[in-house]
Amino acid sequence: MRDTNKAVYLFLIVIFICYVLLRAIINLPALNKPRELADTTAYLRISNQPLLSADFWGSSRPLGFPLLLKIAHQNDQVTATLQLGFSILVWGLLAFAVAASLRPLWLQPLVFVLILALSLVRQLAGWDFVMMTESLSVSWFVLFLAVGVWLLHGWRIYKVILLCVIAFFLAFTRDTNAYLLLMLAGLILLAVLLRWMQPRSLILAAFFIFIFLLNNADASLGGRWIFPLINLIGRRVLPNQQAVKFFESCGMPVSPELMGLKGEFANGDDRAFYNDPALESFRTWLNEHGKTCYMRWLVTNPVDSISSSWNEFQNLIAFDNVDNGNYFSRAYDPVLPWRVERVLYPDQLILWIWGFVTAAALIAVFSRAWHWNPLWAAFILLCLPIFPHLFISWHGDAMAPQRHALSVGLELMLSFWMLIFLLLDTVQRLLSKNEI
Repeated sequence: MRDTNKAVYLFLIVIFICYVLLRAIINLPALNKPRELADTTAYLRISNQPLLSADFWGSSRPLGFPLLLKIAHQNDQVTATLQLGFSILVWGLLAFAVAASLRPLWLQPLVFVLILALSLVRQLAGWDFVMMTESLSVSWFVLFLAVGVWLLHGWRIYKVILLCVIAFFLAFTRDTNAYLLLMLAGLILLAVLLRWMQPRSLILAAFFIFIFLLNNADASLGGRWIFPLINLIGRRVLPNQQAVKFFESCGMPVSPELMGLKGEFANGDDRAFYNDPALESFRTWLNEHGKTCYMRWLVTNPVDSISSSWNEFQNLIAFDNVDNGNYFSRAYDPVLPWRVERVLYPDQLILWIWGFVTAAALIAVFSRAWHWNPLWAAFILLCLPIFPHLFISWHGDAMAPQRHALSVGLELMLSFWMLIFLLLDTVQRLLSKNEI
């Protein structure tokens, strides 16, 4: 049996080496020509600030990507190389963590290969050569999940500390990730109250809540919510007469100049939202009451706010814009053929997949499936926040919502494949029992 295990692990090592070489060789042209987008300038500006300064830690963008740029000395090619290397490492760790959680030896290499293959889908892999936060956010999330699976197989304080450090960088690479940590903290708290998890799990919940509050305070310090909120007001509030009346009841000064910006983004019409003297009272209201009013609007109109994000579910996760040249490096060439990608990332079946994995997660909760395999707990915690995370992404900004929902698509597809693996593991376990 030990010789068999060694053979399987040796096979996994060989597969991983091939995976590393494949990504490095095929993506070499894109490494030499990484892509800068409109927001890259802001990240570069922040990365040039002193590391211990308030301008670096509490700026208009979270510190994760500027820190990477600082490490790379603002060199795009070095940054892309670091992003690619980090991505390769963390996907390898996740593939091994999930594969090692499954008992059938024949299933482990299959799982390992499929997870590595999923990482090659263009919606995920193409961001390694873009000077934005997406690659780093995906990689931190993948590492967070890998270490979380590792922790489920044995509680150790060093694993807890490592997971919390990763959670910090996950939240401070993209602000919406902090809300994911908050949701996970809520699920952990509920599981402890129902005695499905041991009380020591509250340590994780407490740290996740602390990181969320710290991120929220940092975002407020840097005013990171202002630009997205103006986008939302310009694109979704001003064109909606009912919404305008609600915001006016909150004190928003409604003027012809403001209504003239209906349909505009925050930087539209020569940045009139920021520069037009006639909108000074609007800007004062926005800073003092805008965020609270917008949250009240979402809460008091739950049907509209939920249905609007639900209607965009398919479009956001499919992310068709990755193929039209808006984002990726011109030199980027996908590793996998399109037909293979559609099997690994079936973007035409998004709603069906979400319904399938959500139903399975609820069944797993009530059957306490984690007693059979701890990986079920990871699946449940990965699956249940999917739609709330999409809700936050959609209502968090009206600009490039597909890009902002990238992590949600990753969660959905990882949940789907993890469920397939767990079902195969369960079938094998039942067959083995019948044979006995």
